[in-house]
Amino acid sequence: MKKVQTGPVAAPRYSHKLPWFKSRHLWLFIILMLYFLMVPLIEQILPRTRTILDLFIILVLVAAAYTVINRKRTFVLALVLLVAGLILVLGDYHWHSNKIMVVACVCYVGFLGIIIYSILKEVMTLREVSFDTISGALNGYLLMGLMWGFAYQAVEAAWPGSFAIAMDANKLAGVSAYVGPELSSLFYFSFVTITTTGYGDITPLSTIAGQLAITESVVGQFYMVVLVARLVSLHTMLAPKGKRQLTK
Repeated sequence: MKKVQTGPVAAPRYSHKLPWFKSRHLWLFIILMLYFLMVPLIEQILPRTRTILDLFIILVLVAAAYTVINRKRTFVLALVLLVAGLILVLGDYHWHSNKIMVVACVCYVGFLGIIIYSILKEVMTLREVSFDTISGALNGYLLMGLMWGFAYQAVEAAWPGSFAIAMDANKLAGVSAYVGPELSSLFYFSFVTITTTGYGDITPLSTIAGQLAITESVVGQFYMVVLVARLVSLHTMLAPKGKRQLTK
């Protein structure tokens, strides 16, 4: 008679269910890295090429929407907010209204909030580690920086002068055609804040701007702590029993 194994079967340490070209989170991570690396290079070589920078931002947002395409309701809601934001931005080309920019940024904040929530829910409920899982966890952190960047833009558009932006700070961020040099610099400020770097070249002056900055830095730190704890726990659970004993 064959012995039936009743104990838990150790799962593989890393799963490769999806080939790399079908990994939704991996594609988004690649596009985000291209955005962060290529936009400064394009801005340095071709300082007046703003359309390419806008297309990079749109590509990032579309790739973010693609990560939730398997959830119909979430995808439809996210797509509605994304399309609404894009339409309002196109309208702002003609009217140049701060009110339109505020509503557009709010749509983008809502869109990214939905995407981040969906990604985190997926990452925190999975019981195995894969390249797609790790990419999704990193995407959540990077998209937080973009989301707060749009929130800062909404605040600056609604209450001009909420941020003190040094003249040289505009050179550190890719200047987008639809947000302008000052608002574009707030993306740079967002990532400086979420990483708690704090160079001091951009300073929040209003109460709401300061509170947003504090919240972003706190949420960013909590995210990294919870994320690392989750991935380490998955690594421990999926490791073979012998290796687990060696690590104790």
